[in-house]
Amino acid sequence: MKRSKGAWALVALILMLCIGGGHGQFGYRVTNSSPENGDIVEDFASAGAMKQTPVQMGYSNGGSNPEMLDLDDVVYLHIGEVSLAGSKVKVNDIRLTGSPFGPPGSKVQGGDGDYETGLRRFPPGLPRMVFLDEGSIMGQYDLDDPVYIKIVNPLDKIGLGDIRLDSPEGPPGSRVLNSDPDKGAICSVLHPGPSFNLWLPGARGVIRFINANGNLYTDPAGMSGSWPSPPIYDGPDIVYFDVSSPAAYPRNFGYLTPNAIQMSN
Repeated sequence: MKRSKGAWALVALILMLCIGGGHGQFGYRVTNSSPENGDIVEDFASAGAMKQTPVQMGYSNGGSNPEMLDLDDVVYLHIGEVSLAGSKVKVNDIRLTGSPFGPPGSKVQGGDGDYETGLRRFPPGLPRMVFLDEGSIMGQYDLDDPVYIKIVNPLDKIGLGDIRLDSPEGPPGSRVLNSDPDKGAICSVLHPGPSFNLWLPGARGVIRFINANGNLYTDPAGMSGSWPSPPIYDGPDIVYFDVSSPAAYPRNFGYLTPNAIQMSN
């Protein structure tokens, strides 16, 4: 039985989405041929009344057990509050798992049902970003290594409820289940958290963003044109886990390079 070109295209799209995010989507892995390869990415920074640091992950408790983290709880990338204790979901926070109010990678808006939902902290040592060292060079993070957001113990193995960011075992934002083949896989650290905007011991990258509209913060109490004027993270901006290292050739640092992962739609 023959299939139309449209049917084959649909099959290819489904396979691509199962392996990782499509171009321009949450979970997309930058390659040498990606159009955004080499684009400038900005550090999250705070100045004056503008608080954009730290960049952390928390979860809202909407599951059947209000006292425990479970598979129904939504995980968020939360920008700009030192402590998650008593904090709430804000505009432009990013959903890292599926929600009734938006898919993984979507940004929270003021009218959304999860806006100002209370956030909870993960246990000590969590969350963190990890990878499965399955590529051609052991000990090195490369394009063949699946990437996860680890939110449950143990720290060195993929467990029930961990979040796939780029994995052949499920689409970005999906949760690992007991019957899944990646449960129990040994993992290595990409970033130990909790402040994913900082180079911390063991980090192989940090979370940055493309300042799509180019807007900068000006302190109303400061002198006109005074430095610093950090970029403002807002709705049009795209967030990445950027792996350009300060130890790399200077022209590469702060520019998207292969293996960076898109973390917002």
